Amino acid sequence: GRAGRRSEGDGGEAEGREACGCGCGQSPDEDRQGSVEAEQAERRRGGGGGGGRAGPPPPPAELAKELEFPDAPSTDYNARPPPAGADAITRATTDPEALATCEAHVAELQSLAKRGEISIADAVNLAVLEEMLRDPTTVCHAEDLQAGSSYNIPKLTQQTFGKLRGADEIIDEGHFLGKAIGEGMNGYRPIVEMMNTNFAIYAMAEISSAGNTFATTGGQFQMPLTIVGAGGTAPNQALGAEHSQPFHAYIMGIPGLKIGAAASPDAAYGMTKSMIRDNGPCFLFLPVKMMKETKGHAAVGECMPINKCKLVHKASDDAVAGGRAVTVLTYLHGLKECQSVLPEIQAEGLDIDLIELRSLKPLDMETIRDSLARTHKVAILDESTNSGGVGATVSALIHEQCFDLLDAPVKRLCMDDAPVPYASSMEVAVVKRGSDVVKAVFDFMLKKI
Repeated sequence: GRAGRRSEGDGGEAEGREACGCGCGQSPDEDRQGSVEAEQAERRRGGGGGGGRAGPPPPPAELAKELEFPDAPSTDYNARPPPAGADAITRATTDPEALATCEAHVAELQSLAKRGEISIADAVNLAVLEEMLRDPTTVCHAEDLQAGSSYNIPKLTQQTFGKLRGADEIIDEGHFLGKAIGEGMNGYRPIVEMMNTNFAIYAMAEISSAGNTFATTGGQFQMPLTIVGAGGTAPNQALGAEHSQPFHAYIMGIPGLKIGAAASPDAAYGMTKSMIRDNGPCFLFLPVKMMKETKGHAAVGECMPINKCKLVHKASDDAVAGGRAVTVLTYLHGLKECQSVLPEIQAEGLDIDLIELRSLKPLDMETIRDSLARTHKVAILDESTNSGGVGATVSALIHEQCFDLLDAPVKRLCMDDAPVPYASSMEVAVVKRGSDVVKAVFDFMLKKI
């Protein structure tokens, strides 16, 4: 008979009692009784449950925004002191000869920076070494690290600080970025160099985790992680589709992530130092085709804001008064492209407010609005695609927050959605450049926009 049928010696229990379907041997009545007792116990502990003592109040709505970043975007990183006893720890844990070699290299790079002769790549290497000397909890990960990787960004890190603080990694970006996340949650300050930022696509899950950690742990774990690397898409880049993807646009939607772009040695140096000192995850993109050729000054020892744009060139008051000025927003290789065509624009009696978008997220709308209050027209030379690109976000914010200042729609000069070709003859149909900026400025004047 069935399991619940009354037997002769059952003491008169009700006929038809069935065993619980989970196989535990309890009847449904016994199972329900256990659930009731568990609920009552939860109430006694203050967990709610529809009666009894009330549980803790729900967290306030504003806490969500407070948990976006451990450090406010406006933080002054120059005021952030090194850990106590940092210098003594560094000297006690570092080979004296290796340390002397590193310090001599740092002094040489500082001299180049002061003379205006340092490259973007060397400026980042200088920032990394200075911060590793300053803070013994700072560590570095990179592929080909011991050989300096492709652009010397991690040069001398392993030779100076050893294999624990300077880790030469296997070709698995998700693997070593995951290691860095663990370090960040346990009191270290990791720096991860991506040989090319497009390779970071293989660490997308880890980047997302880094951005969310501070919030998902209720602020219990900070994530002082800095990712830096060369990327972007320059005209005539000839690197093909796989190495020319706009990864900076791919990660724009990851919460808790500060994203920057630096197209000069000064910006690369100052922003790298600030990001390393920040207690949250930061990603700095550098222009792959300008890493060694672009040289200039860097303000040695100074951290730079990582939430601000830079007005690189201001249109003349005469051009503004005559309605012959346009605001141009750009970043990475776009800065060089715009600077190269500026004389051509000015030769026609026109001018531009050229703004470098050094902070892609958060976006410095104050600087953009101040420029639009002068020019009332804006073009965006965007190193990402028409669909889901950085320019799409910037354009939307301008229309939402600065619509009253516009005399014409925003003009987006963005990459086509097609993969970037290797052949320059085909690439011109996908990647925008300085000549497109000239045409856009002229079109504004001719009322074609």
